[in-house]
Amino acid sequence: MNDQTGNGELEQLIDEYRDGKVSRRQFVKVAGGLGVSVAAAGSILAACGSDEAAAPATTAAPATTAAPATTAAPTTTAAPTTTAGPTSGGTLKEGYDLDFSKHDPITTNWYDPAFFAIYEALLTNDPDGNDNHQLATSFTKSADGMEYRFDIDPSGTFHSGKPANAAAVADFLAFFKATSFIATLAAPVASYEAEGDQLVVKMANPWVGTLGPHKTGYFRVLCMDTWNAEGGMESTTYGTELADGTGPFTHEEFVPGSHVLVKRWEDYPGSNTEFFENKGKAYLDAIRWSFIPEASQRAVQLENGDIHTLKGPAPQDVSRLESNSDITVYRFPEWSGYILTLNQDWDEYFSDVRVRKAIAHLIDREAMRDAVFFGDAVADFGPLPPTDKFYDPVVEEMISYNPDAAAALMTEAGWALNGDGIWEKDGTVLSFEFAVQAESINEAVATTASAMMREGGVDAQVNVVDRAVMFEKQATEGKGAAPMTLFYWLWPIPIDVLNLFVNSATIPFPNMSRANVPAIDESMAAWTSAGTLEEGQAAQSAFQVAYCENVPYVPMVTRNAVFAKRNNVHGWQPTLWNLYPYYNDVWIEG
Repeated sequence: MNDQTGNGELEQLIDEYRDGKVSRRQFVKVAGGLGVSVAAAGSILAACGSDEAAAPATTAAPATTAAPATTAAPTTTAAPTTTAGPTSGGTLKEGYDLDFSKHDPITTNWYDPAFFAIYEALLTNDPDGNDNHQLATSFTKSADGMEYRFDIDPSGTFHSGKPANAAAVADFLAFFKATSFIATLAAPVASYEAEGDQLVVKMANPWVGTLGPHKTGYFRVLCMDTWNAEGGMESTTYGTELADGTGPFTHEEFVPGSHVLVKRWEDYPGSNTEFFENKGKAYLDAIRWSFIPEASQRAVQLENGDIHTLKGPAPQDVSRLESNSDITVYRFPEWSGYILTLNQDWDEYFSDVRVRKAIAHLIDREAMRDAVFFGDAVADFGPLPPTDKFYDPVVEEMISYNPDAAAALMTEAGWALNGDGIWEKDGTVLSFEFAVQAESINEAVATTASAMMREGGVDAQVNVVDRAVMFEKQATEGKGAAPMTLFYWLWPIPIDVLNLFVNSATIPFPNMSRANVPAIDESMAAWTSAGTLEEGQAAQSAFQVAYCENVPYVPMVTRNAVFAKRNNVHGWQPTLWNLYPYYNDVWIEG
């Protein structure tokens, strides 16, 4: 080929990529050593085309009634039909892309798929995004929006045999509201009370978002008697050695860095959830989730039959899985985002908004999408993913890839490039720790972002740590936390979880950037007092503008959610509207 670049080594690398001898990630790494920027490498890759086979045509996904604006319908590859009916028995082996957090809705830092097996919420979403019942058998809302009443089965029990009646549900939710930082998600709730067989939720003001948080993992109901007996807030055993919920499976093993195991609850009374076909106890004997930290091994384990189901295959492996007739792939927009935290307790680095804006201008989101996710992601220019129904495209005019604008902002703020090409001001060099949780895709995102920042004179030094250390790097007060971390958030209602990250009331954690911006606080107060969708849109637009003007975090990309299963697994149904599948209907053929 012609040496259009004037760099023979680069031309050789391009030829090797086209011949399939190097992967996209290897290409970006080697190209960087040849002096090629990440953005330029991404452009070269796009020009060369994908090194993966084209994905097969997909069958139409189930229709959705309230899809987010601009969101394509979820897609699945076709699964073969079966004539066999459900059979009981067997252990479902599921691969998972994150290390595990303890099974305690009150004190955990994250909720994993086991929460959908051990616990139940008042309500959940069906595959079309509609309200379905779980613990609640029915519910009503008052005409003024100030009260909700949920009917709770008086004969319900927890795994321990203790009552799971309206009083027990109210006991949990009232305590949760009083003690958990996550309860901010439902701040307009004034109280949870029991009246006979009803849970009564009284509001401080009508709120369009009331039901949403109550469907999530943190609001899944546990037995307070058991939780208190195990030590409550100081417990080292609840959620690790035992858990006490009402779901179809019981907690059995919790081994961080390795696996989680649950077993069928033989006394499960059955589900109220309308879209479940199985109204009795679970078919499976057990479920074992295994953490697979190396993304490239996830698809291999599924193909080899080492696991039955999988969340989060490596992006480069998705098309291969889709072409495998023994496997069904589910792919849809994810309610998530990769963001950079900017700890303003390190005021010498990040107290000046011009520095924060400059860093945001150094991230080439499209190049990151292509180089790390093989196009299976979308660029984020503001706090909300562009698939969210409240997304305001004005953010695309406020945060963009613009190294020249970044340099101008840094110069205006009084910084100058030193002999090493790093910004320096009054003896302070813009060089700092950039902590990232150990997992191959996280590491790829972090190293790519670090390279982009370094090209613009910001030396963010990647430090890979395990999950427990990562939370310390984000939550410790003051400069005990890292200056910068990579955070991957995952939440079915983005605005609610973002409120936790940016609200001055949640400093130092989960407001990991220690942002204190009155305009952001005011917009969030407007959201939690919005009684109509129109008021909600106005509040969320105001929030997005305030976020981009102040840059408390640097938004980068939102990946697609990808799940896959072997076709001898039935009833396992990932959906757009729930973060994880339910396991009530799941059975293994053969």
